[in-house]
Amino acid sequence: MGNIETIERLSKKYAMSSEEFIKLGSTLAMKDKKRNLQIERIEILARHEVNTVEELESKIKEGAISEHPAWEDLIELKNIEAEIREIESDIRTLQAA
Repeated sequence: MGNIETIERLSKKYAMSSEEFIKLGSTLAMKDKKRNLQIERIEILARHEVNTVEELESKIKEGAISEHPAWEDLIELKNIEAEIREIESDIRTLQAA
């Protein structure tokens, strides 16, 4: 059985259209990815005992935290936050469709 047939069968089983089923699954997958990124973000911030990217950056500049590995973590945090914003935008786009 192909993917389309499986989706059609399962969507009927759960009283949804195929489109609703795919939209819901896609939204849930993106929310799961966002949640995992948020956990990673919190773990990095906790490792350096800060609450925000700005606070980490400030502590690095002041010398309160050594640059290595904090600088790499700062870059990673900025990338994580950008990815979270992109996921949020994609979820809004999908929900508006």
